[in-house]
Amino acid sequence: MTIDRTNEQRVEDAVMRALGIRAKDPSTPLRMGSTPGWDSMGHMTVVMELEKEFQTSFPSYRLPELIDVPSIAKAVQDSQRK
Repeated sequence: MTIDRTNEQRVEDAVMRALGIRAKDPSTPLRMGSTPGWDSMGHMTVVMELEKEFQTSFPSYRLPELIDVPSIAKAVQDSQRK
């Protein structure tokens, strides 16, 4: 299964908006625990922004899986199949 690059870019943009990041450092991936502000509280802000961006809702059991752009893009892709 391949991940849509457009979705990955939309995920990246949504994460950056949620965390107030203006310019991404290409040497540092967007990842919970590694990205400034993406702690447990920041994670909920990220999730809400993603749900708004993709007009979806993630079940609570999926939230711990949403830790970086690739895992979020996969979850978005899965949610769009339903």
